[in-house]
Amino acid sequence: MPFTFAQTNLNNDLETYDLAISINPTTAIIDETIEAGDVVANSIAVANTGQVNADVYLTADWGPASGTTDREATLLANALTVSVFLSEDPAPTQQYIGSFIGLIDQKVISGLAPAADAQVNISVGLPGTKSGPTLLGKALNTDFVFVAVSVE
Repeated sequence: MPFTFAQTNLNNDLETYDLAISINPTTAIIDETIEAGDVVANSIAVANTGQVNADVYLTADWGPASGTTDREATLLANALTVSVFLSEDPAPTQQYIGSFIGLIDQKVISGLAPAADAQVNISVGLPGTKSGPTLLGKALNTDFVFVAVSVE
């Protein structure tokens, strides 16, 4: 049997970055009754309160409101259009434009530095071509979910 010898390297430490964001407001930014051709818009400020640069992704987590079935809410989410712009100087930049139902894990902010903030403008519309009876009296609830991912 061979001889063995061991030596110990002591007191190694590893830490992780503090990754955090805050949004303002945290209350609903859209609470409207719309008809075909209408567009409603508002904005949410996103601040990097962590210690590392972050990419920020946005998802519309939606479901049926009271009195609307899952299928009816899906029809409405497919019919609605949404635009997401990042307010920047000198001009806003488009981050997403498409169906409401497709607003899933879309990058809206790249490399947000610690202590920095950004204004995310969200507009939701019902195209004028969607004026049939299928969508009358239907409603959905949504949460706009922001997820931060650390970047170097």
